[in-house]
Amino acid sequence: MRILIISGNESFRQSVQAACLRYEHAVVTIRTADSIGQGLDLAVQIEAQIVFVDLTRNLEAGLLAISQLAEVKNRMVVASIDKMTTEIMARAIRAGAQEILSQPPQEEEVDEILVKVGRMLNSTDNSQPPREGKVIVCFSSKGGVGKTTVSCNLANILAERLGPGRVVLIDANTQAPNVAPMLDLRPEHWLRDCIQEYRRLDSDMLRQMTTRHEVSGLDVLAHSADNPLGLDFTEDQLSKILLVAKGTYDYTIVDTFPLLSSLNLAVMDLSDEIFLITEGVVPAIRSANYNLKMLEQAGYGPNRIKVVLNRYTQFRGNVTPDLISETLNWPVSHVLPYDVHATIAANNGQAVVNMFPDQKLTLALSILADDVMGVETPIEEPNILQKLFYRIRAALT
Repeated sequence: MRILIISGNESFRQSVQAACLRYEHAVVTIRTADSIGQGLDLAVQIEAQIVFVDLTRNLEAGLLAISQLAEVKNRMVVASIDKMTTEIMARAIRAGAQEILSQPPQEEEVDEILVKVGRMLNSTDNSQPPREGKVIVCFSSKGGVGKTTVSCNLANILAERLGPGRVVLIDANTQAPNVAPMLDLRPEHWLRDCIQEYRRLDSDMLRQMTTRHEVSGLDVLAHSADNPLGLDFTEDQLSKILLVAKGTYDYTIVDTFPLLSSLNLAVMDLSDEIFLITEGVVPAIRSANYNLKMLEQAGYGPNRIKVVLNRYTQFRGNVTPDLISETLNWPVSHVLPYDVHATIAANNGQAVVNMFPDQKLTLALSILADDVMGVETPIEEPNILQKLFYRIRAALT
């Protein structure tokens, strides 16, 4: 019996896991996920037959995930929340949950659920939906650190590698959206159109709402600063859009607004990786340190968060990546060099990786894309002249 437990609460995961391991009537294999996004992927990978979904941290995204998980025949979905009400119970059942588990979970309740699953598994039809794509979130609570630049260029590289229509870039910066002007796009549809139609949004409609960046083949769901309808974005609306994108594209890159809010946490909960963008200056480092502490408290660990040092340049007295890592108590996964060509490209409405493919920044962004795709970056050995140059530079510094 393949069991998956999705919860940001370690105590809940451990309690359910312990109860399942004491089940004597079948051999069980158990996997756990600390976020909904990770859980949706694991459910497909292990062909989970029973999924416990804790709704406590993100009710709306959890309900949407339940509806998706329940589409598989012969899979039982169990909903749980720290404060269960009649309304929440009814919504969970409508979404597709077959059982409700109280908190803290009781071993007898878990045992009864496993017995029901054992009976249900007599059917041999347990077909799985197609494997879903990955969601990558670029975030910082400090503005001006290059979040949008990283988002746009990373999405461009992935789209060029995979081909048209396989990567989408979503501008979820509801305060200062800049994706459309940075890529010189003039969309006919915007994020607000998806928000209006989110209840009936599907893959076909999402593709219709995006704008194709012809240079790279990237699909872009842009957000307009001009919002005459005054639409407010809620967690369930944005979560629905991300869930549809996750099932439509190989990669979904999300540019967020600089605020550690419940809306951004809902986006992160559906993500596979979070790139925390910072710079080598004290205000940005302080902000990154605060972000990491808050995200750790929310249940995100080193397997989800990667610190990206942007606009780094070497000069005497500058803060080095090693010192930043020591200050944050977190490894710096990637260093993107300062490059004036990024400004030139942005002013021309182009991605720097398209306009200046031979620059060091483009190479560093390509390595970042390698990391996202899980491919090994080839190491090029320096030639004789390069080695001589490095020795002379080392001797002079």
